[in-house]
Amino acid sequence: DALGEASLFDPNKTTSWAGYMFNEFRFNEAFRMQAAGRIEQVHIDGTATLFPADFLGGGAEPVPSAASLNFVPKSASIGLLHDLPFGITGSVTAQYVERAPRAGELFSRGVHEATGTFEIGNPDLTIESARTIEAGLRRKDGPLRFEATAFHTEFKNFIFKRLTGNLCDDDFDSCGTGTELNQVVYSQRDATFRGAEIAAQLDIAPLWTGMWGVEAQYDIVRATFADGSNVPRIPPQRYGGGLFWRDANWLARVFLLHADAQHDIAENETITASYNNLKAELSYTTPLKPSDFFGAQALTLGVVGSNLLNDDMRNAASFKKDEVLLPGMGVRGFVRVGF
Repeated sequence: DALGEASLFDPNKTTSWAGYMFNEFRFNEAFRMQAAGRIEQVHIDGTATLFPADFLGGGAEPVPSAASLNFVPKSASIGLLHDLPFGITGSVTAQYVERAPRAGELFSRGVHEATGTFEIGNPDLTIESARTIEAGLRRKDGPLRFEATAFHTEFKNFIFKRLTGNLCDDDFDSCGTGTELNQVVYSQRDATFRGAEIAAQLDIAPLWTGMWGVEAQYDIVRATFADGSNVPRIPPQRYGGGLFWRDANWLARVFLLHADAQHDIAENETITASYNNLKAELSYTTPLKPSDFFGAQALTLGVVGSNLLNDDMRNAASFKKDEVLLPGMGVRGFVRVGF
């Protein structure tokens, strides 16, 4: 439940049972197949609310009623992996995944303080399904290490939060005349997602007691509905690179990540400006005897800096991006123990 002066939804209960299987078949030392399947039974009890079609307050009051919903999502996947020359592994995976709507997506009808929204659920939501094909190449050892993936996903009945353009205050009656909260309605539409990401490191030459090199990163996702319009709250294209030095104990790296401006926006969204995130890390790792520290095998001490340029960074996927910046320049220390 999420009760209080401006409650988000009434008490509700979700019960789910699931069975799944996973198998790997080896055709030979270099070629293998992985297959998986899952079936689930989901039962959700709660309070559904019927709102006016225009979602505007000041008129008819929303009508609550008890709801008891059942869903049976089914999923399956199959993947082929082949070891290629030069330590590279190639993979192709096909998936069909279903998921049941969550209680919040079905029954919300109030203020969500964390996102600064007035959320309206949809008790008529059906199972969301996705068909995905993904191809990848990866190499984890050697002077050049990388992982690259490309994917294409077709969603049927994709569940998303739709900005209506209305503003609300703390109750539905204020929707349309309010000033504080963006009104969002849980909706479903067919959608297509496609994208790619790659991360790579290249050792250049020995230096002092270790090795220095360069690294790079790139990722992009493009998401559109069946009519060609944009899916809301999609991250922009990002790319960057940096330098690193490492030996048996020390790691030092500096990395600049650039995010493009996001102009591929949905109705009632705003453009997100580009930014540069300069990051740095210095850490020291030492092995431990298992008997020294409760079975721990390694201890790492380090310091990490983020947004060292103190740039104005905004999260394109956040409802509060226009009011709240991502953290500015920051430095933190950390301790990591590996078992």
